[in-house]
Amino acid sequence: MLTILFRTRIKIIYAAVFYILGMTILTGCTKRFEEINTDPTTLSELTPATIPLAFSRAQYQGLYSDAGIYQLARTLFADYWSQYYATVSPGQSTDRFVLREDWTFYQWSSLYSVSWPTLKLVLEATENTDPAAHAMAKIWKVYIFHSHTDFFGPVPYFEAGKGLLKIPYDSQEAVYNDLFILLEEAVNTLKNADPSSRPYGNSDLIFHGDISKWIKLGNTLRLRLALRISAVQPDKARLEAEKAVASGVMITNDDDAFMDVNATSHNGLAIMSPWGNFRMSATIFSYLKGYNDPRLQEYFSPAVNTGEYASLRNGLTSAQLTASPMNQGNNLSNIGPRYHVDKGAETKLTVMYAAEAWLLRAEGALNGWNMGGDAKELYEEGIATSLHQWGITGSTINDYIQGTSMPAPPEDYLNSPPVADIPVLFSSDPEKQRQQILTQKWLALFPDGIEAWTEVRRTGYPVLYPVVQSDNPQVPSGSIVKRFVFLAQEYQSNGEAVQAALPLLDGPDSPATPLWWNK
Repeated sequence: MLTILFRTRIKIIYAAVFYILGMTILTGCTKRFEEINTDPTTLSELTPATIPLAFSRAQYQGLYSDAGIYQLARTLFADYWSQYYATVSPGQSTDRFVLREDWTFYQWSSLYSVSWPTLKLVLEATENTDPAAHAMAKIWKVYIFHSHTDFFGPVPYFEAGKGLLKIPYDSQEAVYNDLFILLEEAVNTLKNADPSSRPYGNSDLIFHGDISKWIKLGNTLRLRLALRISAVQPDKARLEAEKAVASGVMITNDDDAFMDVNATSHNGLAIMSPWGNFRMSATIFSYLKGYNDPRLQEYFSPAVNTGEYASLRNGLTSAQLTASPMNQGNNLSNIGPRYHVDKGAETKLTVMYAAEAWLLRAEGALNGWNMGGDAKELYEEGIATSLHQWGITGSTINDYIQGTSMPAPPEDYLNSPPVADIPVLFSSDPEKQRQQILTQKWLALFPDGIEAWTEVRRTGYPVLYPVVQSDNPQVPSGSIVKRFVFLAQEYQSNGEAVQAALPLLDGPDSPATPLWWNK
């Protein structure tokens, strides 16, 4: 395993040189489809023949194209902090809130050295030649940058990739404002495009050039970002959300956004499944078990040794992890059957779900916004859509929606109590309604730990167990990591820009400092 990670690190460090120089040349193979391995982005300009292949690369790279990078850029951080998983490896201190820069580095470099240079070439090549293709690339830019700024806060954005030796940081507010502009421009362009034109064709790994689905993805992203800023800019949030819904968001699972994989371009989560580093968190098990949630058998697998579902708390110490057989990997639940390693070339990568759109609208309706329905009906439709997505049908869906059971004790090593005390059945109390909507959205987002962690930071829901022990004095166990700190290498190589970015934070450069929208 260390061999895999070191090899990945060497590849990314090499690519990081090009970020610092502001160049747009990529290096190395990212295990993409065979034709993409010719790496068209090693050219300073794209041709009509190489544009589709470059867009494929930009898409796949934007979802962490290598299993090692997938682990280092998301699983070791966001997937733990969302409490979908907990570590069984004593050495993985990120589950105890330690930020290791040799790991946080990968989120930074995977964007600036890999996915953004490729996508920037596509945007430049299509700007004056193919408006629909350009619009789709804009939407993908929003997708990769919105999660990136949600890791760090202020980031290089407007000047990134322009050949500057010193690259200024932009405030998160400025980044978000531009993301909204890009989405509106892109959707308007696509609505005026020929729907039969199929930009990029099958090289579009998400929708194979289906313009109508890209419109819905763009609008649903706009709705997501609108809810994100609802505490800090409520009027703008309402305007953006209502425009997104009126323009048309995802409705059914036919609208779901997944990314193609194949025998040489795998699902990173599936490839990681036998590595033995993580198992089901007691937090998600408490909810799934207590609700008799039929998604449990889809999200996780029974423990190898017992045939039963079992979990562990986040933040267990090294001594606790080794003290009891209950905390050993084969006695705990690994990822579900569709994410087993033998499904790595079959199970598509998650981009965005229609279920999220319904639950975003439910939260918006609770805010008093015009979301095309009331909070209760939107909430119930969101749950039903998620269950359908995972193959659950019939009366099971209504039984679940009407369920009055509460989260259950996970029967873990610490004999933890239930994590929360809300049922699925929609409450008459507005604050409990909000908690229910956000809890169900968190369940429906699985396995997207980045978005799940972001929503926990934004809203405080769902209720999570406190980590058993924090090894980070800046983030106590009853709290949560709010952001990645700026990289030491940035202080060294781009120090003037980093110093100028510090006042853009809502506090010191600390993992406890909330982001701009996190009020």
